[in-house]
Amino acid sequence: MRLRRIFSSALFLLAFLSACAAPPPPLASANVIDALSGPVDASFARAYEPIEFVFPLDHGPHDEYTTEWWYYTGNLTGADGGEYGYQLTFFRSALVPGEPDRASDLAATQLYMAHFAVTSGPANEHRAFDRFSRGAGGLAGATGEPAYSVWLEDWRAEQTGPDSYRLNAQIDGPDGLVALDLALTESQPPLLHGDRGLSQKGPEPGNASYYYSLVRMESQGTVTLDGVTTDVTGLSWMDHEFGTSALSGDALGWDWFAATLDNGAVLMFAEVRSASGQPQDIFEGTLRYADGRQIVIQPDDFTLTSTGQWTSPTTGIEYPAGWQVSFPAYAIDLTIEPLIPDQEMGLTFNYYEGATTIRGTMEGAAVSGRGYVELTGYGSSPGGFQR
Repeated sequence: MRLRRIFSSALFLLAFLSACAAPPPPLASANVIDALSGPVDASFARAYEPIEFVFPLDHGPHDEYTTEWWYYTGNLTGADGGEYGYQLTFFRSALVPGEPDRASDLAATQLYMAHFAVTSGPANEHRAFDRFSRGAGGLAGATGEPAYSVWLEDWRAEQTGPDSYRLNAQIDGPDGLVALDLALTESQPPLLHGDRGLSQKGPEPGNASYYYSLVRMESQGTVTLDGVTTDVTGLSWMDHEFGTSALSGDALGWDWFAATLDNGAVLMFAEVRSASGQPQDIFEGTLRYADGRQIVIQPDDFTLTSTGQWTSPTTGIEYPAGWQVSFPAYAIDLTIEPLIPDQEMGLTFNYYEGATTIRGTMEGAAVSGRGYVELTGYGSSPGGFQR
């Protein structure tokens, strides 16, 4: 499913224009949800039926849809034995469908935003940054052929071979250089969510997106936090989603989880919270076993209970911190904990995105793993819920 942040063009433009002037103050996550629930421009393409994905072409942009993102997260182990996490995300938002001819090389119909974060378990620190740019003049953009790439200035993800990629990002933070330099190699075919990659976002026809993930990507390189560089290895997860849709009803936010287990299984699941604090039964998840079998997880297939809370000292927002999740039909019971408590993305949009550690049982055998969690809409919605 990875519902994710389908930022509207108007809200994206506001953030973009703000970034060109003085640094904007953080916006409450509820503003993002308001945008997601707004009207949809009928001139954009909609996701009605499954499509046949063609790679690497479909790793690239789909400008006929309003929004698109390429979402890299990873769990890494340093040469120092410590655990690390990272996020590098590129968002595209269209003002009009497609790429019409324009007289100026700097004229843009596509706007881009990128988020970059590094988490260090040994240092108990998390650093996060964002950037905005127009999709013109080489400042930002994406390609699908002859090779896939997406970039915003010098933050970049690019294909280096048939199944290999490179991630690069760096920025001078207030406490020193923060940087990422990773080589990623696919080890499994793309994981298509929902109905062969068609992920329904609400009951209305066309209120859906196309969504797939590259999982268990072998990763090696370096992370730098506050000027200290560490050699790392581990596994990465990439979500790519594009569509033209809106949240339905009284949705206020979502809790999204990715889990990579040591028995070879991978799991994605999410719940959307309503104004009452209860989940909405409209989104699915995906379970892939080590042997390649794949199952669509339905809302009634799992129970999710938050086991603790953490309050941001910066924004005052209270987030759930720790979860118990059970999938009775598949004999899966997991305990999920943040790698460190403070992994809030206190950027133009406030939300929580953080590395996690996982332990539990699957089909009677002990399992462990690592993953990522995303929490949105907690600025004005009820806190963690039980299902």
